[in-house]
Amino acid sequence: MFWSTVTGKLERTTSLDPAVDAVTGVVDKALPQGPVKDALHGRWLGHQLHPLLVALPIGMFSSASLLDLSGDEGTRRAARRLVGAGVLAVAPTAASGLADWSSLGAFRRPRRVGLVHAGANVLTTLLYGASWLARARGHHARGRNLALAGAMGLAVGGYLGGHLSYAEGVGVNRNADRQPRPEEWTDAAAVADVREGGLLRTEVDGQPVLMTRHHGDVYAVGATCSHYGGPLEQGEVEGSADPCIVCPWHGSRFRLDDGSVVNGPATVPQTAYEVRTVGERLEVRACT
Repeated sequence: MFWSTVTGKLERTTSLDPAVDAVTGVVDKALPQGPVKDALHGRWLGHQLHPLLVALPIGMFSSASLLDLSGDEGTRRAARRLVGAGVLAVAPTAASGLADWSSLGAFRRPRRVGLVHAGANVLTTLLYGASWLARARGHHARGRNLALAGAMGLAVGGYLGGHLSYAEGVGVNRNADRQPRPEEWTDAAAVADVREGGLLRTEVDGQPVLMTRHHGDVYAVGATCSHYGGPLEQGEVEGSADPCIVCPWHGSRFRLDDGSVVNGPATVPQTAYEVRTVGERLEVRACT
């Protein structure tokens, strides 16, 4: 209850907003939308990159402390190397986290918690960096104590990171509980309701489906953006030969023909549907 109360207060602390906006501006300039930021989001992985990278510094720092606590003088060099490697691993880990955090748009609650999460990790990195310097200068006991202090910061940052993922849903596929269905041809809409350039949201077999007509062809994909649940029917269609739907919330782009991610921050594709005309009605089924 204590930790949930603390994070609840962080989510409501509007005094953090000026700092949130300032840091977001810096990150957006350093990491503009494009291939580099998409790579940091993890589009090439099919899910967020940040949780994968987080394991590296956490594992190295924790292993160093375990060696420190063993009291074996022969492990000092190994502990120093682990601390140094952990500090080096922070840079790509932080870059991927900042890429995800800066793409949350108007959602203030996770951005406030994320700012404190980043601050805790900065302090943690400084402590481990000081630990490595102390060890390099032969002050092993000081390096050990600094690492133990860093471990406390690591725990705080880790808790807040877990809160962002599991309580706020940052980086979670918003369509994970939606099975690709229907598998059989199912009525979706009237032919007349899907107009050239229009965006129609309908429900088919319990699934929200976006339908649109582009250059005479009718397309259908899942209507809820996988990144943060944005309503794709409020977005825009871009492109001519290879049309894409652009999420109105954070700008993720998905191909209409197969639902694949063209640009992040989304990393998981939308469900794509085949479409056929039966009389005056349109039927869809999930692509296999």
